[in-house]
Amino acid sequence: MYFIRRAYPPCPKRRRGRSLTIVCVGWILLWGQVRARPIPPIGAEAHPFPDTTDRIVVFSDQLPAANSLSPAQWRFIADHYAGTQKETRSWAETIRKLNPHFIILHYQLAVGAGTAAFLDGERWTNDFGYIKQHPHWFLRTADGSPISQNVYHWDVMNILFRNGEPISGWPKYWVETALQRLRDNEDDGVFADSYTQDILMNQVNPPFAWFSHVEACKQNWIPNLNLYGAYCCKALHDQPEHFYYLPNLGGLVNAWDTTNYAVGDGGMNEGFALSGPGNYYAPSDWQLQMNRLLALIRADKIVICQSYIRDSDYDARWFVMGSYLLIKGRHTYINMFDTSTLSWYPEYTISLGAPLSEPARTISADWDVAWGVYRRDFARGMVLVNPDTRPVKIDLGHTEYLVEAEGGGPVPASGVPMGQLKRRPVRVVTIPSHSARILLND
Repeated sequence: MYFIRRAYPPCPKRRRGRSLTIVCVGWILLWGQVRARPIPPIGAEAHPFPDTTDRIVVFSDQLPAANSLSPAQWRFIADHYAGTQKETRSWAETIRKLNPHFIILHYQLAVGAGTAAFLDGERWTNDFGYIKQHPHWFLRTADGSPISQNVYHWDVMNILFRNGEPISGWPKYWVETALQRLRDNEDDGVFADSYTQDILMNQVNPPFAWFSHVEACKQNWIPNLNLYGAYCCKALHDQPEHFYYLPNLGGLVNAWDTTNYAVGDGGMNEGFALSGPGNYYAPSDWQLQMNRLLALIRADKIVICQSYIRDSDYDARWFVMGSYLLIKGRHTYINMFDTSTLSWYPEYTISLGAPLSEPARTISADWDVAWGVYRRDFARGMVLVNPDTRPVKIDLGHTEYLVEAEGGGPVPASGVPMGQLKRRPVRVVTIPSHSARILLND
């Protein structure tokens, strides 16, 4: 995702809140000497991700630069988003004056390096000139040629391990530079982009067997990727700030991929529910994606569900929202947008309350045989999801209230989003193909 537009075991579960330690021993004698540990200043400790159990929470992609935001838009961001990524230090300082809990991630390519600029504090900069001085840091073909990702034009780096240790200096350099930039930017963790084989298979030049033949990839690249991800995660967790490590997990629809998706603190599912505007997965691929996400969610990983939509396609928006509600756990976030990352949709404000069941082990557990859709019940209603190519008509047998959306999209300078929710009583509901419906019981 681009916007400028295990010698190591899996990482242990990280804490998501700060502790307040108070030591009281002989307070009369020690008055004034023993006191609570002060809360760390902004940027000194990773901010906790908010609980999403009984609400819809948005984690935005890279939001607009400071000079393009009105005061009202700043206020809107502070009040409506849990966090974002790829922002300057001054941007972070501004938003945290409005919302001290706002989370910001540092963007860094996971397994590649190239000429694209990245943020270090207030500067957009690049270190590829220095990296090229270390030829052994690059993954190379048998004849010594570097291997380039042929769409985004970055080189694949040497992330290989032997006897549990990196064979090149690249992993160490990645960690050292990530830590410097995290602190320079006052960030909470790393969004490690382009992590999985999705970005490499049949997309490199010159062609390389590991990225063109499935078995070669499974035997050579993926085991090293799993070790490398664990190495990076452990290094971030070992810091006093206990930084997050959140890879871009891609689409999660490749059945043969043996990547350990749980290697970090969670990650982003890019292409959640649909691969792009008007492009839907086969039902079996949608099921595979949901099952892989459920495995992460049940392990209480941080999951960011990001979808690219058309603002005018309400059925697609409902499909994204419905799929999200089917699997949502304690730390599950949503983000969908069309032309602007500073977007808001009235669907985000639906109040269903807490789900009546924990996230399922597999999505098949949410299948309602009688109705022919996936269903999850909440305190105030239900969500019905149809990933198939045919519409489904359901006789509810009683009255429910169908939620309908109007408007939604980019947030204007006024900071007042365009859009509203309506509801109407229904006894029969039709769910179009690749869509969902939300029903309230009062």
